[in-house]
Amino acid sequence: MFIGSPTVLIGPHPCAAYAAFLANALRPKTKFASIIGSFGWGGKMVEQLTAMLGNLKVGILEPVLAKGEPKEDDFGKLDKLADAILAKHKGLGIVK
Repeated sequence: MFIGSPTVLIGPHPCAAYAAFLANALRPKTKFASIIGSFGWGGKMVEQLTAMLGNLKVGILEPVLAKGEPKEDDFGKLDKLADAILAKHKGLGIVK
């Protein structure tokens, strides 16, 4: 499960917060999660969303946050996250 959100008033966008709240209540069968987002001056979006997923027994992959418009380094971090997702799927036997 992956949640993407901009930071709004130091936290996640309300729609992303609702999605996390709903996932936490429904407890889907998922093994890992991560957060992709952006911020302008800081915030606690990652901490807040992670706390909202407390009922899910998932491993949290390294979040990717970009300050403002994504830079080349941010795209590199997304590539690393994609590689980590592929490795997790291979480990679970979902893909070969």
